[in-house]
Amino acid sequence: MHESPRSFLSTYEREKRYTEEQWRAEFIRGDWNMGFLKERPVSLLGVTRELDAPAGERYLEFLWVAAECRRSGIARTMLTDVLGRLRNGGVKTVFLWVLDGNELAMHLYKAVGFSSTNHRQPLPAHPSRCEERMRLDLI
Repeated sequence: MHESPRSFLSTYEREKRYTEEQWRAEFIRGDWNMGFLKERPVSLLGVTRELDAPAGERYLEFLWVAAECRRSGIARTMLTDVLGRLRNGGVKTVFLWVLDGNELAMHLYKAVGFSSTNHRQPLPAHPSRCEERMRLDLI
């Protein structure tokens, strides 16, 4: 987040001010998958379910890989593993949002099978920027 601020909705400065209560509220929203390299966290991927969404739908959020580990295959491996677990757990459809200009993320998501839904929306905090919704059918 620090080294690539335009790839994320939030900022390091904003989140470093989160209280323990705010972090706990964030983490109970879904399942969090972490990747480690020599006992050091190097990747994160959240899986959430919208309150009114069907039981077979999930969202992927907060994909992050440590700067020194990017382009190493860690993100693709994490995505593949998480998608496999979701498929085995009966999830049928997975969605995510990708920010305009984040071509590396777009390429990665397409490589694992996501496609555009042709649904775009401006960011409320930055109306000049948009994000695109992507979808992957697991079944």
